[in-house]
Amino acid sequence: MRSKLDVAKNQLIADAAALAEHRHAGVGPGVEETRQLLDLFYRHVAPEDLVDRTPVDLYGAALSQYRLASNRPQGTAAVHVFTPTVDSNEWAADGHSVVEIVTDDMPFLVDSVTMALTAQDRAIHVVIHPQLLVRRDVTGTLLEVCDGESEGAESSSELMRESWMHIEID
Repeated sequence: MRSKLDVAKNQLIADAAALAEHRHAGVGPGVEETRQLLDLFYRHVAPEDLVDRTPVDLYGAALSQYRLASNRPQGTAAVHVFTPTVDSNEWAADGHSVVEIVTDDMPFLVDSVTMALTAQDRAIHVVIHPQLLVRRDVTGTLLEVCDGESEGAESSSELMRESWMHIEID
């Protein structure tokens, strides 16, 4: 049985996906790819961490992470730290700064990053950490974010597991 919070979270993600139809301008993922990205990006996030957000903020955060991931040579980390505002970025993070990281998946990444932020006296408000299967070309350009549900997807040599982190701090 799904709780009211789960229903609200799913509706919020659906509303964010509906924005893709109005905002897609041929740049970035298509409408269906954006729907899938939103589902994968927020799949394991607690409803309590999302229900006070707007669909615009959910859409903007996921697309910002996607843009960061759009080109990343294997073995490197892409990092972006900023404070999104509606005026500058068309979305916000409740007034928090955002640390976005895209890197090869490995153990203890979230622990290491959150310990480093804590050591700098940064209060951590939200951690979104999907581990995604992606396909990239030899230069590191993102070709596809996969759902991981396809037969043999985990064992495909063309796919690699990446860690995408979205951490909101003071």
